[in-house]
Amino acid sequence: MSIGSFSVRNPVLINILMVTLLVLGIFSVVRLPKEQFSEVPFFWANIIVPYPGVSAEDVEETVTVPVENQYRDIENLKRIQSVTSEGLSLVRIEFDDGISEREFDKLFQEVQTRFSKVDLPDGTLQEEIDDFSAADFLPVIEVILSGNVEYDTLNAQAEQLEEQLQNVSDVSNIEVVGSRDRQILIQADAQKLEALGIPIDSVINAVSQSNTTVPGGTLRTPNREYLLRTVGKLQEPDQFERLIVRTTRSGSVQVNDVATVREIYDTEGTRARFNGVHSINFKISKVSGGDSLTVTGGVKEVVDQFQRELPSGMSITVFNDSTVQIKDSINTLLNNFLVGFILLVIILFLFIGLRNALITAIGIPVTFAITFLLLEYMGESLNTNTLFGLVLVLGLIVDHAIVIIENSYRLQQEGLSRIDAAIEGTNQVVWPVVAATATTIAAFLPLMILPGTIGKFLRVIPLTVSVALFASTFEALVFLPVHFADWASKSKKKTKRFFEVLRSRYQKLLSALYTRRKLTVLGMIIVMIFLLGLTGTVQQDLFNAEDYSLFYIDIEMPAGTPREKTNTI
Repeated sequence: MSIGSFSVRNPVLINILMVTLLVLGIFSVVRLPKEQFSEVPFFWANIIVPYPGVSAEDVEETVTVPVENQYRDIENLKRIQSVTSEGLSLVRIEFDDGISEREFDKLFQEVQTRFSKVDLPDGTLQEEIDDFSAADFLPVIEVILSGNVEYDTLNAQAEQLEEQLQNVSDVSNIEVVGSRDRQILIQADAQKLEALGIPIDSVINAVSQSNTTVPGGTLRTPNREYLLRTVGKLQEPDQFERLIVRTTRSGSVQVNDVATVREIYDTEGTRARFNGVHSINFKISKVSGGDSLTVTGGVKEVVDQFQRELPSGMSITVFNDSTVQIKDSINTLLNNFLVGFILLVIILFLFIGLRNALITAIGIPVTFAITFLLLEYMGESLNTNTLFGLVLVLGLIVDHAIVIIENSYRLQQEGLSRIDAAIEGTNQVVWPVVAATATTIAAFLPLMILPGTIGKFLRVIPLTVSVALFASTFEALVFLPVHFADWASKSKKKTKRFFEVLRSRYQKLLSALYTRRKLTVLGMIIVMIFLLGLTGTVQQDLFNAEDYSLFYIDIEMPAGTPREKTNTI
């Protein structure tokens, strides 16, 4: 049984299948994660080691080089890059692009294991080892807390806001810019220490011994065993003031008797301003496979609630919302869909009647439904590249339906019934339609293997185009014949129309060219060579410039410039 015959002979099955695919496609487009760009794994591992107060040369010699040497023979290594600056070492280990995510997870664990074997000098702070993906430099949304208030007030509000933002669904990481570490400063009075005969080491030991957690072994009872530990965790200045430095017959000497305790913030931390006032910025990233619309919606709810409880003089602002572009892309796709649908119906109406035009146009939503269903199955998301691919292929997905409808309509005009015309009209063009789809997909698929970072970002475009073309071919060959057999326009008697005149003149042109075959082929070759020669004059620009509403200005001061001077500039 041929495809056309199977479709026409089983109308109930085919229509149920179409409705089912439409419903599943709607569910898929709702469930598909929405994001600005598709998640691109780079298979990089970044190792960041702070070494404050040390020159770049010494950091490179004592930290960067030993770390690099530890990974020179690691499996699937592509290259090792490092950047060393004053007080900081950054080593990036890049692995081959062809590995799987599971293989990278194993390699990342090995990176962490090998780092533990590196002999780092005293004075280095806690290292940071993490992988790298597109989400690390493309935050979903930013929230800015600002105001002309004391920094401790601003920082306290920022801690509360960060805690609430962490509870938003699909949030994976929040990068805080402008927040500085809280510190407890203990300034000892030399005269008081000397008068009491207390060395400065006694104060240091009292603080360090009282602000630590010490394991205390195991307490065994007939029924259970208990792990014991002494917990010391001081946070407030008054807790440090009450620490006992020395005990004498006349009483005890506390820290506040020989020193002044106050709370400060790290002067070396980052500083941020928003509209000229001090601020703390939150750059929010989502989990892999998360929905950007869900993240931004949850963040805005938190911001609206937090705004009502802010002290006077402070404000909170939502900034750099990436979902604006996603919504614009979706609106562009919908506008193209509606305009294309209307123009398609109008053009086909002029040639093959209103019913045949509507039957052809039905293929657009069915094709999109199948496409969304397959994209969800393959683990893709709805992003700007996916939507670009759908807009790109919008004019191609009706080509197969037009060919089948026109051929069936022609056979109907020649005297066949609608059922026979639908079967024969489909069977006659099955292989041309399949061949047309295969050649178009063959032109797009090589774009999926482009090397480098650009290739990873663009991979989803040819994938989406190929899936949509496959879906449109399936819709045209399976669903269209039964629709034509049931709903097609009635056959009309042929009349002399403008199109007949145009076709007659076109036939004369083809006949004239065919009688001069050699001259025609030679002319085509000359035109082809001329056009190919013009390709060198075309400017190359992978992503054409567009209007932006956001600009970054980076100012690099000479090495050694004090922070206050940079802040002033």
